[in-house]
Amino acid sequence: MGKWSDEPCTQSLPFICYKPILPNAEGFRASEQNGTSITLEWKKIGNITSFVLQFNGIEINISAQHGDGQLNHTVSSLTAGTKYTFTLFSVFDSVRSSGVSIIAATAPENAEAFQSSAQDETSITLQWNKVNNNTSFLLQFNGTKTFISSPDGDGPVTHTVSSLIARTRYTFTLFSVFESIRSSGVRIPAVTAPENAEGFRASKQDETSITLQWNKVNNNISFVLQFNGTETKISAPDGDGPVNHTVSSLTARTRYTFTLFYVFENVRSSGVSIAALT
Repeated sequence: MGKWSDEPCTQSLPFICYKPILPNAEGFRASEQNGTSITLEWKKIGNITSFVLQFNGIEINISAQHGDGQLNHTVSSLTAGTKYTFTLFSVFDSVRSSGVSIIAATAPENAEAFQSSAQDETSITLQWNKVNNNTSFLLQFNGTKTFISSPDGDGPVTHTVSSLIARTRYTFTLFSVFESIRSSGVRIPAVTAPENAEGFRASKQDETSITLQWNKVNNNISFVLQFNGTETKISAPDGDGPVNHTVSSLTARTRYTFTLFYVFENVRSSGVSIAALT
């Protein structure tokens, strides 16, 4: 049971009795947490089977089975991204131990509005809403981890991932981090832009039409052709040869500027332009 206190347990009796000194629970720690709950864990000692848990001005009585072993208790209905102080007392015959205290935090909320805001052939810029000044972030992709501090101000957070491969799909997972505790994480796919078309040229023309030609990349790439304020969407043809597209209803002896974009998963290349004459 432990030692005995030198202080009398009562002054009203004609005899003196002494209160036992109870051992505190060992290994008291937070073993798991999410945005609304913290699971606490500790080790029983001897035959002590009752405990009192204090936090936020409330007390919770916890009973346990006889014998040694590990105990768990989950405190729920908490606030995300918040630090709590928990004090645990061993109790025997209405006598409490001195108590042991720990500080534990709930996981923060996930970042909102996580999206790709810009991309080119070798980089993707990601953007999300800031949580607060105490919450940082962890970005995971392709087996790498990047820690990102919370910036000053109230605007969105932006982060550019570089050294990527053109026309490639990536999956990014973003965690909010508070007191080394991660949120559950939010995930998005994002793609880099494709390369520009190669071999883009006018291969043939007459008085009212111009035939354009360029190299095909693969079947996952489509095209957008711009000229005279119009856009024409062109699918990738079967086969491995060059792509041909004829623009008709043109005016004789006129100079036109054509801009061609490769398109991969709705993301365009930077575009390449040529001038051609009817």
